Amino acid sequence: MSPLLFSVSGLRGIVGEDITPEIVIKYSRAFAMANGGVKYIVGQDTRPHSTMLKYSVIASLLASGKSVIDIGVVPTPTLLFFVREKHADGGIMITASHNPIEWNALKFVKKGGVFTTGKDIERIKDCLDGYLSIRWNEIKTVHQNIQAVKDHIDRILAHPFINVDEIRRKRFKVACDCVNGAAYRAIPELLRRLNCEVIELNCEPSGIFPHNPEPRKENLKELDKILQDGQADIGFATDPDGDRLVIGLKSTGILSEEYTVPLASYYVLKKKKGPIVVNLSTSMLIEKIASMFKVKVHRTPVGEANVVEKMVQIGALIGGEGNGGVIFSEINPTRDSLTGIALVLSLAAEENLEEIYSILPEYSLKKERLEFTGNLPLEKIKKEFKGAHYDERDGIYIRFRRKWIHIRKSNTEPILRIYAEAPEPKEVEELIQKAREIILPN
Repeated sequence: MSPLLFSVSGLRGIVGEDITPEIVIKYSRAFAMANGGVKYIVGQDTRPHSTMLKYSVIASLLASGKSVIDIGVVPTPTLLFFVREKHADGGIMITASHNPIEWNALKFVKKGGVFTTGKDIERIKDCLDGYLSIRWNEIKTVHQNIQAVKDHIDRILAHPFINVDEIRRKRFKVACDCVNGAAYRAIPELLRRLNCEVIELNCEPSGIFPHNPEPRKENLKELDKILQDGQADIGFATDPDGDRLVIGLKSTGILSEEYTVPLASYYVLKKKKGPIVVNLSTSMLIEKIASMFKVKVHRTPVGEANVVEKMVQIGALIGGEGNGGVIFSEINPTRDSLTGIALVLSLAAEENLEEIYSILPEYSLKKERLEFTGNLPLEKIKKEFKGAHYDERDGIYIRFRRKWIHIRKSNTEPILRIYAEAPEPKEVEELIQKAREIILPN
């Protein structure tokens, strides 16, 4: 049995082993107790077991004296938007995002449409053994609402930065791969409302992933071929819960997920300058964008809640995570593939995307994972990586002038993640190999 994982990224595990209706009821009740309030929004992705878990969540919330709005299958950013839009006290999204199909998770959302923080998680843990007892005549109601996606798209298109008229005039031909996940309806609907001709790939609500659900170039062969063959002007791909976005260009094909936040940031900073917030594992490409507009980059520990918290603190409009998670605070202060698409299409309508891509530096960035359950030997690592800047807020981030390595435990799986970036692949391999030798000396 794999361990049940509970962190700022939610409660995760394998369904039938770690994630069961009983566990879901227990943690949903604890969240309801710790979070308070009455009005809750519940949504799900398309996984075959998400509906079962959703009903467990709803039952637990009702038994805790909460009223529930069930918005059905929606992207995660749509649920967060709706919590804020409806002035709800909280929300729960049932999705395991990019994890394999046997996994599922609960993502807990607070008032204002933001994820729980580390402090919130500790409060939830304190309530796990508690129980709210209500009388039969105190049980509240469940309502269905199928307007959440439409309302989310309305909000995106209403923002003055989104150049709706010019996008519609261009009539882009757009291919999109929604991996049969939660954005299967939302992304094609957004594109059609922008007068795009849409080529749909894997846009069925089956929850059966046709390829590895991580939205990365090596997993998007069909979309890549369509673009390289010149059949579409631009391509987009997302993960099973619709918060991450990967871009593809005509003839060039699929770009690294690390280009999504820089390209979206370029467009936003054209409209209004301000600081950028990203996590420690995000590519140095973002520094290039920042230097073009003479603004500052702030880095946080990995985890959307950490990025959003910093954005709110310093008043940043744009930020995100290097895995393709665009956060534009004026529309939806969360990673949002729909907002990302609207920003990138606005940029494509006003400038040549290929030209912007061509002026960005080429870095080699590698992401590795090791099965690991021990403690990181931080002092030993610092001793071996001399002459660098060290940041220990999230594992250890080691930064040299033109390269870096970040070693951290995953919030979502029982593994160690190692990220490294440098101008040349050889330098990246040397960084990773050195880290391996320190962490796994045998």
